[in-house]
Amino acid sequence: MVEFRLYYNDNGEVICYTCENLEGNYIIIDRQTFAEGNPHAKVVDGKVIKPSSFVSVMKYVQSNQGITCAKEDISIIVESDYTIDTITWEEKLYESINC
Repeated sequence: MVEFRLYYNDNGEVICYTCENLEGNYIIIDRQTFAEGNPHAKVVDGKVIKPSSFVSVMKYVQSNQGITCAKEDISIIVESDYTIDTITWEEKLYESINC
């Protein structure tokens, strides 16, 4: 009997769909999920979550690395050698599952 497998990384992101026995994290999936082969799916608690089931939002958070902007206006990007007050922002990914 053929076994359909979805291999994924520690973040739950799809590595590959296969019938082969490879090293790494995997779950056994049904024929339909295998046929769809959605590279944007995620594995959460041993279950496949389709992209329409979760929301990804990128937000800027203060950081020591990233994009340096004028302190009074994030839309003004500046070089580090300017004499005005600056603040540095970095993108952070927030995800929520709507199951």
